[in-house]
Amino acid sequence: MGKLPEKRLRIADVAIAWDCSHQHVRNLIKRGELPAIRIGSLFRIRPDDVVAYENRVKCQTDQPRPTASQSETVISMPSGGSPGRARDVFRLGQKIGQQQHAR
Repeated sequence: MGKLPEKRLRIADVAIAWDCSHQHVRNLIKRGELPAIRIGSLFRIRPDDVVAYENRVKCQTDQPRPTASQSETVISMPSGGSPGRARDVFRLGQKIGQQQHAR
């Protein structure tokens, strides 16, 4: 008999290791971001694939993000208004809500 492959991980094992939900791991598998094999209704994941995914994610988060001075942020409102106007409308709504609540 040949050598058995390394032990595969269950979705629950990966979820516990990453401190996330089982559904999050299932979503990664469904999107093809985390390779897995399916045996009936069960999924099994190679430890090497988990490490590879972690390394990919780590590389993405290690990229320096531009600071406000390095990039110009333009905020557009769906109505075509300015952010200042939206803030004023929001505050007016809060004030009206407080007045209604006080009655």
